[in-house]
Amino acid sequence: MTMQAPLPGTRVRIPLTDRPGDDAVVRVIAVPRRDLAHGGQLSPVLAPFADALLVDVSAGGRSLLPGAWVETEVLHRGAPIAPLPTTAADLRPPAVIAGTPDRAALCWGETIWPLDLGGVVAIPDSARPSPHPLSRLRRLALVAAGRREEINLTLWRDPALEIPWHDVRMLPRAAAWFELAQVPPGMRYADAESAQGVGRARPRP
Repeated sequence: MTMQAPLPGTRVRIPLTDRPGDDAVVRVIAVPRRDLAHGGQLSPVLAPFADALLVDVSAGGRSLLPGAWVETEVLHRGAPIAPLPTTAADLRPPAVIAGTPDRAALCWGETIWPLDLGGVVAIPDSARPSPHPLSRLRRLALVAAGRREEINLTLWRDPALEIPWHDVRMLPRAAAWFELAQVPPGMRYADAESAQGVGRARPRP
């Protein structure tokens, strides 16, 4: 990063459209290299997000994205506002699909849940894990707010295209992916870490 890593709770306001006051608030939850590394190393699952930020996004007092990986440009281009402290419950990494087509896995933070789909799964390049630039984050926020019709790009309006981004939480049937991955319904991320002995539940040397 070219600037000092932002502290958790750092917030900026980003415009959703050109209309005055139509904006969202992005809050930093974690900086992977500083907050999610163990012994100075990130796990292979988090490696694609080494230079990203984990944030949440809200608008009008409503949570739109409980967790999203974004590029640092999102903070640089947003308008700074007063920070809001984070808690352990705010650590909500988005689930992403990773791996090769014949060995696809649902990765929820540092947890890995194999997808037993009974065959080869084609994972489009647009669904590969990568942090969102500001332009894509705006579209994600609009979709999450139920405002898909306001997005002018056909790619983002076509309801038949289920994975125009990598964030599994934004899929229309995201719960089904968690069931296919055999993630127990209602499991909290902290429980998933404990179940697999990863992240904050990793055994101490």
